[in-house]
Amino acid sequence: MRPRGPLRNDASTIIGMQSKGAFVVVGLFVVAAGIAMLGPPGGGIFARVIVVTLLAVGAVLLVAVPGDPLPRWCAVVVAILPTIQLSVLLTVVDTSTTQTQAVTTTVGSGAAMCVFLCVRGRVVTGWAGQVAAFCLYWSAAPDLAAAASTFVTSVGVMLMASFFAYLIRPTAASIYALREEQAAQRVAKAAAAATAEERRRQLRRLDELARPVLVRLAGATEPDDAVAREAILVEASLRDSIRARALYVPEIASAARAARARGVTVQLLDDGGLDGIDAGTVAELRTEIATRLAAAETGSVTVRILPPGRDVLATVVAYRVDDTERYELKAPRT
Repeated sequence: MRPRGPLRNDASTIIGMQSKGAFVVVGLFVVAAGIAMLGPPGGGIFARVIVVTLLAVGAVLLVAVPGDPLPRWCAVVVAILPTIQLSVLLTVVDTSTTQTQAVTTTVGSGAAMCVFLCVRGRVVTGWAGQVAAFCLYWSAAPDLAAAASTFVTSVGVMLMASFFAYLIRPTAASIYALREEQAAQRVAKAAAAATAEERRRQLRRLDELARPVLVRLAGATEPDDAVAREAILVEASLRDSIRARALYVPEIASAARAARARGVTVQLLDDGGLDGIDAGTVAELRTEIATRLAAAETGSVTVRILPPGRDVLATVVAYRVDDTERYELKAPRT
């Protein structure tokens, strides 16, 4: 499962920190910490709630905030949270006698946040957060040994996270850089293939339209008016295929050729307004244009596909000796 936003393409992706499942795990972890903090009887409920709330804030920041490494402001906020947690808890818990469940849960949750700071590329900040929390706890513990015994497991996990940061993160960066390079190569290959296919298509079109005329010209012993007229029609059709690609379909090409054969001057222009329009609307528009061209007997007809974003998709302007008609083909309402 992946989040809706784009992936960060860093080491956290490898361990699933950007998946929806990561948020589920975060929620379960916070719930478990809350049970451990609030389950046993005792006072200081408000302080314990604050400790759990701070854990939830830090966990969400670690999972949700983008950036590789984690933005500095976010890393500093998360690194400070373990010390704040302990300072709040120490107002209601006595650490001079024994390590209570509330203390070990608070220390463990703070260590977890600092561990994932390392995973997100903020190793120094994560260690600074743990050192600050240890110093605060040491000031309230009976001696150094008692404080160290509470934090000893956190040190081991922090060392593992640091190892991950310094060895796995560069490897992950290389993997994603290679992926991006491969993606760029695929895009370049696709573009080259599309260009080659378009070139072949244009050559086939040129061969179909121009070859018969050229063969007739090559075999003619003297000027032939019929061949000359055919060459003019072919040239106009080739021009349409370049200037009005959206209109260069069999029904319009045939209607335009027939109109030109009758002596009508036909201009087809395409400014891209059909991009993104549904196929049904485009088919109706092409049929209407072909009908207008078929009805033209004299004068000239200019068909233009307007630029995108306008209320009118296309215009057909028919010029005659005695009058001028303009037709507008409206865009469908959304």
